[in-house]
This record gives sequence, structure tokens and C-alpha cells, in this order.
Amino acid sequence: MNNDNQKDNKTNHLSGVVHVLLSQDYAIFFFAVILGVICDALFSVRVLGGAIYQNIGFLFIIIGTIIIYWSQSTTRKMSKMVTQNRDLNFFLQGPYRYTRNPTNFALTLLILGLGLLVNSIFLVIFILITYVISRVFFIKKQDAILKERYGNVFLEYTRKVKDWI
Repeated sequence: MNNDNQKDNKTNHLSGVVHVLLSQDYAIFFFAVILGVICDALFSVRVLGGAIYQNIGFLFIIIGTIIIYWSQSTTRKMSKMVTQNRDLNFFLQGPYRYTRNPTNFALTLLILGLGLLVNSIFLVIFILITYVISRVFFIKKQDAILKERYGNVFLEYTRKVKDWI
């Protein structure tokens, strides 16, 4: 097998690993919601009542949804440019010019908004814990894979753009 085929196989494998990592990361967000709902059903603790929390929650849900849509549409556009040489400008598109993980940020915002909207302290607590788990485990692993895959271009990108807002 020549070097180009070996490089393509390694790139495809790393891409697959990133997608598995992302799906596991998003599953943790899902379980945070489920756990929050269960705890809310078991223990009726209402400390986030009031129109201000509901309005902020609704705003967070809208902003989170918009960022997720923007991120996914940008990712779709970027994936069509796979065969082109990737430089720093490749990564600096859409919301990726502001944060390296816009979908994770938006999911956190969206679920936090849901917790505020429905007055669920457990959902708020579990999403904050999920935020930490995502940062410590999934985002660090993802960055290591992307560093291996893209080398100095990705390192330059990490110096320019933070992992979360």
C-alpha cells in the first residue's frame, strides 16, 4: 500500500473515531435531560420560579437552536470541501470562528434554557455537570484526534479560537 492510501485510511479512521466520540458526548446530554426529568418527578423542588427565569430560559432555547442549526449547516458545507487543502481559513467558518465546539455550547445553552423554563433545578444541575464531563473527557479527546489529523493547522486554530465561549 502506498503512502497516500495509508494516509487516507488513517484519516478515515480518525474521522470515524471523532463521530463516535461526538455521538457519545451527545448521548451524555440526553441522559442529563432524562435524569433531570426523573429527579424532578421524584423530588418537587421549585426554586427557579418566576417570569424572569422563564424568559431567560426561552431565550436560551431559541439561541441554542439557532447555533445548532448554524453549526450543522456549516459542517455540511465544510464536509463537501474534504478534497481541498485545509488551511486555517477552512476551520474559521460559521460559528467555528468563535468556538471550536458550537454544538456542545448550544446544547448546554438549550438544555439550561429548558431547565429554567420548566423550573427544574435538577435539569440545571445535571446540564452543568454534563458541561464539565464534556469538557474534561470528550472535547480533550476530540482535540487530540484533530491535532493528529490536521497537525499544525489545527494547533494554529486552537490558539486562535477557544474550545467553548
